[in-house]
Amino acid sequence: MSIPVPNLDDRSFAELVAGARERIRQVAPDWTDLSVHDPGITIMEAFAYLTDTLMYRLNRVPEKLYAVYLNLLGTSLHPPGSAETMLEFTRLAAGGEAPEIRIPRGTQVSCPPGVPGAPQPVFTTTAAAVLPAGQASVLVPAADVTLYDAVPIGTGTGRPGQSFVVPNAPIVSGAGLSVAIEVPAGTRLSSGEAVLVDGKPFRYCREVEAFADARPGEVPVRIDRSAGVVMFAWWDEAFVPQGTGGQEHPVVPGPGAEVRAWYRGGGGQRGNVGAGQLTVLRSPVPGVRVSNPEPATGGRDGEALENALRRAPQDFQARDRAVTVRDYEVLAMRHGGVARARAFTRKELWAFAKPGEVEVVLVPFVPRPGGAQGTPVTAAELAGQARGEVRDDVERYLRRRSTVGAEPVVRWGLYKQVLVDARIVVRPDEDADAVKARITARLNDGISPLGPGSAPAGTGTYGSGFGKPLRVSNLYRAMEEAEPGVQYVDRVRLEVDKVPDTDAMGLVQAEGQDNTWFVAQDGLLFRTTNAGDGWEACAEFGSVDSNGDAATETVRSIAPFRSPAPGRSAVGQHPGMVAVSTVAGTSSRIYISEDLGESWRRAAELGFVVADLCWVDRQGAPVLLLAGERGLYELPMGEGSIPVQNVVDAGQPDRGFYAVDALVDVRGRTGVAVAAEASAGVWLSPDAGMAGSFKRVKAAGEDIRCMTVQYDGGASYLWLGRSVPEGSGTGCLRLKIDELARTDLDTLQAAWEQFGAGWTGGSCWAVHVMGNAAYAATQSGGVLRLQLGQASPQWSTPDVNCGLPLRDRTRFDPVRGVSGTVRDDGTQLLLAAGPKGIYRSTDNTASWANCTRRVVDDVVTLPETWLFCSGGHRIEVVHGHG
Repeated sequence: MSIPVPNLDDRSFAELVAGARERIRQVAPDWTDLSVHDPGITIMEAFAYLTDTLMYRLNRVPEKLYAVYLNLLGTSLHPPGSAETMLEFTRLAAGGEAPEIRIPRGTQVSCPPGVPGAPQPVFTTTAAAVLPAGQASVLVPAADVTLYDAVPIGTGTGRPGQSFVVPNAPIVSGAGLSVAIEVPAGTRLSSGEAVLVDGKPFRYCREVEAFADARPGEVPVRIDRSAGVVMFAWWDEAFVPQGTGGQEHPVVPGPGAEVRAWYRGGGGQRGNVGAGQLTVLRSPVPGVRVSNPEPATGGRDGEALENALRRAPQDFQARDRAVTVRDYEVLAMRHGGVARARAFTRKELWAFAKPGEVEVVLVPFVPRPGGAQGTPVTAAELAGQARGEVRDDVERYLRRRSTVGAEPVVRWGLYKQVLVDARIVVRPDEDADAVKARITARLNDGISPLGPGSAPAGTGTYGSGFGKPLRVSNLYRAMEEAEPGVQYVDRVRLEVDKVPDTDAMGLVQAEGQDNTWFVAQDGLLFRTTNAGDGWEACAEFGSVDSNGDAATETVRSIAPFRSPAPGRSAVGQHPGMVAVSTVAGTSSRIYISEDLGESWRRAAELGFVVADLCWVDRQGAPVLLLAGERGLYELPMGEGSIPVQNVVDAGQPDRGFYAVDALVDVRGRTGVAVAAEASAGVWLSPDAGMAGSFKRVKAAGEDIRCMTVQYDGGASYLWLGRSVPEGSGTGCLRLKIDELARTDLDTLQAAWEQFGAGWTGGSCWAVHVMGNAAYAATQSGGVLRLQLGQASPQWSTPDVNCGLPLRDRTRFDPVRGVSGTVRDDGTQLLLAAGPKGIYRSTDNTASWANCTRRVVDDVVTLPETWLFCSGGHRIEVVHGHG
């Protein structure tokens, strides 16, 4: 609705005179005659009259004009949003002979009686449904609204600028709003453009944000949902628009024509009820009971005037076009389901981004009972309110307003939960419980994804910024400076909810994106974007079985798309593609991300375990190769694609494989190598893994569990790591490949180089080649290093005091993955993953330090597009000495 004009000082002339009389009694008690006959009172009344005039003319001008100008610019209050959920109607009488039950649109359901006098949300089904005979239940969409159908709102005059008031305003934001005008009988209209009401034809209007957006021949209408006002186009009768096909002015309701509206009223925060709360049928539907399996979300009260006045300047700057990133944020915030938005130029953050892409990260509106502050906003609450239809609405809205060449990419935010563990000493006479409650509330408000605007004044913004690290030093203001009764803070630590500090495996670098690695821990996938300073759980894989129980999935393999080495051309590159295979029982599921782990989709499910993944490019299209217990499969990325077997060994089509990898030769041709189970050897395809192109290049006899590719000048090398029973092991193998098209694959079985001198680590679980050295992750020897280019290269073993975790005095814990990079300053960075987390070395394996600590006493980092949310802070408050 239009912004109400404030009444800054509503004192009347009589009140001014009465106040002056009271002031006289206080400062001049000798003045006893205060009647209207006294000359002094006459003068005082004259000044009161002048003051009244000044108050009206001057004192009200600034804020009044501010509101008036905003009304002229079209600024209005946001209407309320409705909570929505799915209602499950379940048949009372079971059995195949049970009849069909119809559930009409408009069926009302509410909660059981609660507090007397408290408002009760009433949910209404927004679509008709049928519970078929023999079926136990059916799901029906419902919202906390009242449906109003074909409500008369006025009669037209045929004049420009007509407006009508909709009863029972405000109108709920979003869909479900239509306005139609009566047209003469026999008027020819397009299909779907009209409706019959009481035997009369009505033509639907098109809602526009500005009448200039209307197309010729349409019936444009603007609707203020908060005020419930429907406005038709205005025009100057002296002006005839050009190019309207003979139409002199926009269509409006003609003289005597009825105007009707279909809309939804109600909404509000009260509708956000929990799962299983909607159980009372207020409309008779015999033979069923009702409940809501999931909580209702999306309910939001209408915007407060104070918030509208605060956002108005930003709204005015953006208006209806998105040019700067700030414009995208302001326009996204217009949706009632969005509490906060942040826009980024995507190319500045991600190597896979296309030119012109603008990433818009949304934080959903989370209802807080009574607007209460001091309670934590959890990741579960945020996930529950992040509805897909809200994201889609915002993306469509921004696409219509973005400039030519700009492409908005809208997604919900990602969050990292952290809690504060502190011990605080207060004065002996201080209330320790009250201090603890205030500090905890202050931390919850400060470490909040809803932004600094959600916290009370003085809380600070130490934990509410996108990508801003949270430092222990930032927290003293909330714990010490804001509490006069605190003598000192004895201990402050930060504890991260999820870190890969146990059973880390599958460590792999995202090539092309600086300082980015992935690692897995059970069903969690972690990613670092700052070379191990911080790790974030970017995906948690799980599913629901046929009984409705949660099924555990364990990550088995991680495969980012790898670009060819510099100087090696390839048909296509897809740096944002990441694939993950998980194991649940005896089957595997494949998940794909096209934005380097920011979002995921399930791409396939197979009835056997997939051990390894690898990407190849075929004529510009990415194809995922899957090596598993029943052979090699390939999965194209087209919509609806399914895995197809690629027979490697025609003599044994279902031969299983442990590992698969791809290489690109100096001519840009792609080769694919696979290592077979049961020590059956290694096969190589010179034709991007196409069926029928594989040949065995290593004979059977050795158990190969891992492989990697090394590029050195014009040559490509395939490295293999041997798995052996408990013992010292035999090291690694390497095969040199120059040009795949000119290589005789039959001669490669005798061309393998052996690197076993000095090896003492047992099985090799991963190999990484960087610069002129190879690094091996081993079962018991830690990370071994091989200096290449020497006449007789030999593996060097790390010192037992290097920092890697030990099983006993002579053996290290198993290292399941190793990876690294050479930094711009020439220094090397290595990461190693194992059962006690991830360790990092910056001095060429001489020393290692854990970089996946759950509890830290300095800083917790965050990616640029992420936010913090509070965990259950542990605050201990004790009394000190006086």
